[in-house]
Formats: sequence, structure tokens, C-alpha cells
Amino acid sequence: MSAIWTGVSGLLAYSDGITNTGNNLANASTTGFKSSRMLFADMLSNMAGGTSDGSQIGMGVQVGSVSMSTTVGGIQKANNSMDMAIDGEHGYFIVKNPDNDKVYYTRDGSFNFDTSGYLTTSTGNQVQGWAVDQDAVTAAKRAGKSLTEVPTTGTVTDIQIKDFTLPAQATGSVTMTANLDSTTDPETLDATNPFFTMFTNYNATNSPPVANSDYSTQVKAYDSEGGAHTLTTYYSKTKDENGKEYWEYMVTAPPKEDGSTTTAGTTKAGVLMIGTLTFSAQGELENQTAFTPSGDPTSLSNWTQAAINSNGVPQMNATFVSKTNPSTVLASQPIEYKTGLSTSEKAWSASAPTSAAGIGALASANSGYTPSATVNEATCTTNYATSSYTLNSKSDGYASGELVSTSVDENGVISGTFSNGQSAALYVVALADFRNPTDLYREGNNLLSATKASGSATTGRAHSGVYDGISGYSLESSNVDMATEMVNLITLQRAFDSNSKVVSTADEMMQKTLEIKR
Repeated sequence: MSAIWTGVSGLLAYSDGITNTGNNLANASTTGFKSSRMLFADMLSNMAGGTSDGSQIGMGVQVGSVSMSTTVGGIQKANNSMDMAIDGEHGYFIVKNPDNDKVYYTRDGSFNFDTSGYLTTSTGNQVQGWAVDQDAVTAAKRAGKSLTEVPTTGTVTDIQIKDFTLPAQATGSVTMTANLDSTTDPETLDATNPFFTMFTNYNATNSPPVANSDYSTQVKAYDSEGGAHTLTTYYSKTKDENGKEYWEYMVTAPPKEDGSTTTAGTTKAGVLMIGTLTFSAQGELENQTAFTPSGDPTSLSNWTQAAINSNGVPQMNATFVSKTNPSTVLASQPIEYKTGLSTSEKAWSASAPTSAAGIGALASANSGYTPSATVNEATCTTNYATSSYTLNSKSDGYASGELVSTSVDENGVISGTFSNGQSAALYVVALADFRNPTDLYREGNNLLSATKASGSATTGRAHSGVYDGISGYSLESSNVDMATEMVNLITLQRAFDSNSKVVSTADEMMQKTLEIKR
């Protein structure tokens, strides 16, 4: 009567198969769902009675294994900026249950920010990633370096925008490049210090404080509170000599906004940096000097060599009066000043004058950098025979701003756009991968967890190593192939019916046997 048990094993196995197929079909529209594949295996066979050749008779069927299919579902467009999909099989989003800190994995990228600023799944699990290293991003921008990938800091953590604001950033770099008209005639020069005539005549109590410049241009600079201050660069031609042309320049802030203990309250209030520019006969900038105050600002001997930073450009210090509280003087902030010329030595020439007074009336004394170490950028201050105009005027500071929108790129970098016009990379989404992802354990709610069979998770970034990229404004649909599942359902149903026939036939045989006994 083993036929009954053989048939029952088929009923049980194919019932499980129908359940599995039904589950696949039920989740045909579930975001990121991965279908299951069921394989069957035969049971231990018995030796056939009355034979001597080792013949066996099978004892039925059982479920051999159920594995998750990792093929990628279709990528569908979505309307939510934080909806995202992984473009290939390698990668799972990492999420954490905030109640018990248990970590799960999912392909369902339907995420959104909650009221506390956490990026979460539809069931409240928190999406994991790395915070962007803002200091490294800022340093790269100031150095003009292009980063191969967005730098991060710390370990994988909850993605959270805490207050939906971008704090103000104090200006640390100003770029000011212009063309200065070479046909300009020098004005009446100071007899003792002709190369600083404009500075000598500068008087903070006058309006305007500078009356004899040949050209000026402006840029906004921001203090640590986000207050905006207008920096003006004045230019004045000083001399033509031996085919070279010399110009004086002076960088100023509004005198009333100057909180420096060196210049504030003096006739030189607002002056941040002075210097000279030397142009070749072809109109190219070939050298410059730069000086900042170190004592009584009315004396050129107290305007000493400006510090040169790691980018090889001079640096000035600005001490602003608070815009929100005029009685408060903010901390001094260093600001690099870029004319388009730098020095690879990152230092002044040994023969350069140590103070502005050291230039005197000698044109040859205007050599600040070692000539062989100068580097001209693509956009550099020039001296061509055309009207003076500004080539590039920019600074890297900004006021605080409110978050307007968010987006995610193919590398999993979440960026925010703010009301102050700034965009900033905020987080990088973390992805996990497994040695054998087909054996991940289903936890429900589109969540998966690691098992011994799947192996522990390895973590990485999209488009790095084996990890695939991320599509923003997209969701991955279920990978269930409905046509295949319907065929499986029909096959399983017929197998189930056949095994039920085996059971009923075996039952009839048993009844006949009992009748013979009677």
C-alpha cells in the first residue's frame, strides 16, 4: 500500500508548488519583489520485491529547494524624487528598524523623508548611507580639483536631513580676473611710492574712498553668519617700462563693515589687500605682489607680504561686522585671492620685497613670484588693448538656505537644492551584496535578511566594484513572469490531479484486498 503514500507525497509537494506559484502571481505588482523557484526531488527508493538485479521502486516526491530569483525586474519611472531602483542584480538597499536596530535588505526603493528628516521605507525602516565630507568637497573646489567620486566621512549611518537647511558658509576663496586696457594712460603718481598711488590717496572717510582708479569690479563675500559684503577690486595703471606694463590693485570692503583691529577706524578702513600686477608685452600676467596690514595701515612699511596658501595664491584676512548685530565683530576669516596667476613654489621669491614700501619707485622691484615657478590658469587677468572688463568674478561663500528639492544620481549621491541657489551633495546611499543572494531569508514587507547560506553582506557604493548603478525617479517592478507562472500553475494542477488519482486508485485496491479477505 506504499502507493497511497507515494500519491500523498505528490499531493503535498504539488500543493506547496501551487502555493509558491500563487505567491509569485500574487506579488506580480509588488515593487522590487523577487519570484521564487521551486525544485522537486524524489524520495528514497525501495528495492523491488522478487528481483535480484537491484531494481528499485520510487517512494514519491518532495520539495527539493526553493530559491529566490535575482533577475532584475523592469525599471519604471516614478514621480517621487527619492524613488530609486538598482540597475542590475548586484546590490540591495540597506535599511534598519529604528525600534530594534535590526538591519534588513531590500530591492524596493520607494523611499521618502519622514517628519524627523530620516529617509525611510514605506514601513518606517531607515535607509542607510554615508554622510558626505563637506570639508573635503569645499577644499577640492577651492583648489580647482575635480573629484573622481564624492568623498564621504564616517561609517554607514541613517540618512537624515536634520533641519532641512544648508548652513551659511563663510567665503574662503575669491576669484577676480579682468582685462585691463593697455591703452590706459597713467595718472599723476605719488613721487615716493608711485606703484601705490591709489592706496596712498585712499581715504575711508570720503565717499567714495577711491577717486582715481582706472577700473573696478565687485563680488559678494559672505561672513560666518551668512551676511553678504561687497568686495571691490580697484585697478590703476602705474607705468610702462621696457615693454612691460605695471598696474596697482587694491581689494576693499565697505569701511563701515570692517571690524579689523588693524584698519577699522583709520583712513584705510576697509582695505584688505594691496599689490601690483606685471604684464608682458603680449598682455599676459607674468607676476604679482600682494600685501596685507600688520601694523599702522597708513604706513606702507606695515603692509607686509601676504601669506601664500597651499594653492599657491595670496591670502587676505577679512574681519566683518555682523549684519544682524552691528555691535558684534565676527571672527577673522582667511580668503584666498585668485587673479589667475599662482606659484608652484607656494612661496614668495627670495628677492621679493617684504613690504609694499620696499618696492619704492623701481619697476624691477615688482617681482613677487619666482618667474620660473609662475602658473597661468586658462582664465587669467590680461592686459590687452581693448576696454577694461571683468572676465570672471566669483566667491565660494553663501547665506543659509532652505531645502527646496532632493535628487539621487546614478552613483547613489543624494543632493539637495536650496533656496539660496546652492546645491550640495548630502549623503551617498549604501548598497549590500551577498555571495549567494538566492538564499536570503524573506521577512515580509519586501525585506530580506542574511542567512548562513547567503553569506554575510559586503557593503559598497553604486558603480564601484561589483555594484550596479542607481536610477533616480524610478522603481524596480516585480520580476514575476506571469506567462511562465501560469504555465507552471497548469502543470502543477495536472500533477496534483494525477497524484490524487493515484491515491484514489490505491484506495480502491485496498478495498478490493479487504473484500478478498472476507
